[in-house]
Amino acid sequence: MRNPEDNTDVAGRNGFVWWIGIVESRNDPLKLGRCQVRIGGGWHSDNRLKVPTKDLPWAQPLYPINNSKTFSAPKVGEWVVGFFLDGMNGQSPVMMGVLPGIQKG
Repeated sequence: MRNPEDNTDVAGRNGFVWWIGIVESRNDPLKLGRCQVRIGGGWHSDNRLKVPTKDLPWAQPLYPINNSKTFSAPKVGEWVVGFFLDGMNGQSPVMMGVLPGIQKG
């Protein structure tokens, strides 16, 4: 059983880390709707030579409970908002939604 005093890497206990990023790839080899997202705010460099798209972690989609069978992954260039399951480690991103607007690239 988990010790309730251990607040590390639990969303909502030791800080809930939100992020906004741009979808760069949606070619999920597992076909789960995951995307590789370049996350801003100092998480991933804007320089694709320093952090190539292939090195970005796969962001897992958060499906709606009432209609999870009709989900489609965000398009490349769309802005998405999400959070990290692993807190400040920043290696397990989850996409919560798409921010509508002008697509990039």
